[in-house]
Amino acid sequence: MRSSVLVTVPNEHWVHAHVAQRLLMLQADRRYALTFDFPAQRPYENNQHHIVQKFWNGPWDAWLSIDADNPPTQNPLDLVDLDLDLVGLPTPIWHWTGLPGERPLYWNGYDYDASTDAYREHVPREGLQRVDAIGTGCFLVARRVFNPPEMRAGAFLRTLYPDGTVNKGNDLSFCERVRRAGFAIWCHYDYPCRHYQEIDLHDVALALKGLIEPANAR
Repeated sequence: MRSSVLVTVPNEHWVHAHVAQRLLMLQADRRYALTFDFPAQRPYENNQHHIVQKFWNGPWDAWLSIDADNPPTQNPLDLVDLDLDLVGLPTPIWHWTGLPGERPLYWNGYDYDASTDAYREHVPREGLQRVDAIGTGCFLVARRVFNPPEMRAGAFLRTLYPDGTVNKGNDLSFCERVRRAGFAIWCHYDYPCRHYQEIDLHDVALALKGLIEPANAR
């Protein structure tokens, strides 16, 4: 019997054309029994928790989640037979605040730094790597990860500081719960994603200053 995979695209009634294109390619993959769903509950954590309940109460062996702006460049179904607990397909993240020497782009596979209670970008960024956390723009998770009851009760909830501001977002909080439940997290750098976002080109120019200035400006 073929393994079954629930493929979801959490969205707000908009899906990028390249994500739709990738889904058509997945649909042609006959190795697995696929079910496609486009849940649009708000906010995002609520949407993910509805999906968890559907996944748990359904017949699927694995859950593949692809955000509406986050198409994988390769076929994520290639990773199903690896039978990993949780594996992320890394996505480039734009992050620039104007600090000197700041790197404006990074990939969202992370290692935990206990000394600062924070996460840093994982290296090396090649092949299949064991990591402490991933971004949830595109991931594949095995059914067994939700066997513990606590993983079916708010696994994607953000963690907050006492004043109510966000400590860790839904992706890092989810990964911490996965690790506490005894499961392993991976990131496969041979399966990167594209990431479509609206950004300010003025910030891009400032972030790349020195790299793109004409030679006669120096």
